[in-house]
Amino acid sequence: MPNKTYTVLSGSFRRPDNSLVGQGGLVELPDDVADRFRHQLEVVVSGPSPAPVGEGGRKQKVSPDA
Repeated sequence: MPNKTYTVLSGSFRRPDNSLVGQGGLVELPDDVADRFRHQLEVVVSGPSPAPVGEGGRKQKVSPDA
């Protein structure tokens, strides 16, 4: 099973290349390791990307005599 990507909520983790990942960083871990540190991690969900944001809010009123 492939590793999942997690956001570090607290503490720090080391990647396989020995680089340090701090709070707010992303790290890939196997399920068994992530389970041990579940209180420090949050799974990054890769779902469908949100629809592009169009013009939101109220439309500008157009004067009838313009």
